[in-house]
Amino acid sequence: MKKIYLASGWFNPTQAEELTRLEEICDSRNWIDLASPRRIFVCPPNAPKEVQDETFDGNLHHIKTADFLIVNTRDKDIGTIWEAGFAFANDVPIVYFCGGLPPGAKFNLMLARSGVKVCTSYAQLEDYLDRCFEAGALLEEPYSDAIE
Repeated sequence: MKKIYLASGWFNPTQAEELTRLEEICDSRNWIDLASPRRIFVCPPNAPKEVQDETFDGNLHHIKTADFLIVNTRDKDIGTIWEAGFAFANDVPIVYFCGGLPPGAKFNLMLARSGVKVCTSYAQLEDYLDRCFEAGALLEEPYSDAIE
């Protein structure tokens, strides 16, 4: 069993739909123990400080104890990007998912260099996860396409 933290926004219909699909991909693999913040901690904007602190600390705990992160870069959600930086600083490997990246578009340099893999489609992510399972290890396949 591998614990995966799924960092993603869900604050508009496109983000929510994409996150649902990513959760389904992880849920369909019985070797994944998924930590999806939307399922664990939801902090309303008007939540008291104690709830905000519990949510923040809980997310940090799940990031630090994850075997790796899947980070959805859709709309460059600032909280999601912060989670990626925190994971990188704590030596937790990152797999980026950028399904919204148009063909031929450039991917961010800092994200590209901080991840072990960048997947640009659901099929590519599923293939990567399955190959990791078969190999018994997270495969390092650095991004080599155009960067911005």
